[in-house]
Amino acid sequence: MDKNQRQDTIGILYPGEMGASFGKLLCDAGFRVVTTTEGRSVRTHRLCREAGLSVLGSLDDVIKHSDTVMSLVSPGAACSVARDVAARMKDSSRSLVYIDANSISPMTVTEIAEALRDVPVDFVDASIFGLASQLRQRGMLYLSGPRAKEISNQFGALLRVKAVGDMPGAASALKMIVSGIPKGLSALFIETMLLAQCMNLLGEAREACDEIYPSIMEVINRMIPTYPQHAGRRSEELKEVEETMLMSGVTPRILAAVRELTAALAGINWPDHDHQQWTIAEVIEQIHEEGILQLSRSPFPQFPKQNKNEVERYYPV
Repeated sequence: MDKNQRQDTIGILYPGEMGASFGKLLCDAGFRVVTTTEGRSVRTHRLCREAGLSVLGSLDDVIKHSDTVMSLVSPGAACSVARDVAARMKDSSRSLVYIDANSISPMTVTEIAEALRDVPVDFVDASIFGLASQLRQRGMLYLSGPRAKEISNQFGALLRVKAVGDMPGAASALKMIVSGIPKGLSALFIETMLLAQCMNLLGEAREACDEIYPSIMEVINRMIPTYPQHAGRRSEELKEVEETMLMSGVTPRILAAVRELTAALAGINWPDHDHQQWTIAEVIEQIHEEGILQLSRSPFPQFPKQNKNEVERYYPV
C-alpha cells in the first residue's frame, strides 16, 4: 500500500457501538476504515460487518496500514490501548496520528501523552457528544492538540467538529464538565419515577413531565432506554468526572450520588431484549422489580420521629 492510500485509511480501536457508528460515518465519507477483532466478542464482529469496516488480523496490521488511529474504548482501557500502540511504534520509521476519543479525565490524558512521548506519534485529544445511534444528526466532536485544527478540517464533513486548544486535555476536560449533566438528569428522573411506580402513578408522572418539561424530556427519552446496555460504561465515565472534580478542588457531592446510582443500575441482570430498544416504563419497572435502590433499613430515616408516623399513615410500608 502506498502513502497516498494510507492517508485515507483510519484505524478504529475498538469498534463497540460508538466505534462502529463513527467508523460507518468515515466509510460513508469515502475513508477506508480498518480495525481488528482479535480477542474481541461476537458482538464486535457483528458491529464491524454491519458498519462496513475492513477487519484485519491484528493490532500490528491496523497500525501498519493506517496513518490515523482512533481509540474508542471504555475509560478504564484507554491507557492500555495507548501503551499497546506506543509499543508497536517504538522503532517505526514513520509517524502516526493517535486520536483518543474516550470519556477520560485530563489526568488520564496526561498519562496517555506520557506513554506516547518517545514514539513518532502525534497525539490528539478528542471527545464525542451524542448517542452512537444519532451521531450524524446530533453528534459533536471536540478536539485539542497540535494537529486538532487539521483533523477538524478532515472530519468536518462527517459531523459538527470544533478545535478547542493546541494542548491535549482541553477536549477531555470539556467532556468531563458537560457529560455529567445528562447523566445527572437521568439519575434524578429514575429516582423520582421509582417513587411514581411505588405510588402507581408512573404513567401520569411521565405525561406530566412531557407536558411541563419538554426540553428535559428530550434528553431523558434519548438516554434512559440505553441504560440497560450502557450503565456500566457510564458509571466508569462518572468516576473520571469525579476524579477531575477532586483534582480541581471541587467536591463531587451530587455527581458522587449519580455515580453510585448508575453503578447500581449496571449491577442489574438486565434480561435479553432481543435487540429491541427498551421503553422508559420497562426500564423503571425492571429497576423497581430488582429492588436494588430500595432502602435496606428504616424506610424513613430522614423524617423526624413526629412526622414518620404521619407519613406511614398515608403510605404504609
